[in-house]
Amino acid sequence: MTDIAPLSDDIGFLLTRAGTSLTAAAKTALAPFELRVRSYSVLALACEHADGLGQRQLAEELGLDPSQIVALVDDLEARELISRRVDPADRRNKRIDATDAGRTLCVDAQRALASTQSEILAALGDRAVRELRQTLQAIAPGRE
Repeated sequence: MTDIAPLSDDIGFLLTRAGTSLTAAAKTALAPFELRVRSYSVLALACEHADGLGQRQLAEELGLDPSQIVALVDDLEARELISRRVDPADRRNKRIDATDAGRTLCVDAQRALASTQSEILAALGDRAVRELRQTLQAIAPGRE
């Protein structure tokens, strides 16, 4: 017998498993809106920033390579959920803005996601869910 702790006690493993479960549920919840997790994330960020945000900023906030953002933005723009405009501060860059249709769809998608997450996390109770969110926000890189 070795002195190795069981994998079921490993925080990284547990976070990965929980993330996989939540991502699978999110895919199902977003399917009626013809969104995937990444495209939803781009749309949600565009909705959060009333004055738009740059593609590089999108990539940084999502932890993606900027080249991955282009296809996501292209798809959402083709669906008229977001628009691109020249950045007045730097004409070489584009700003991404949510359209009214994008904002409406995002609200509906957020409601579906919230319902799905509530079902998954119901066993924890409201206080534990708040504490979990705060803990994850404390250790997750990026968004403050």
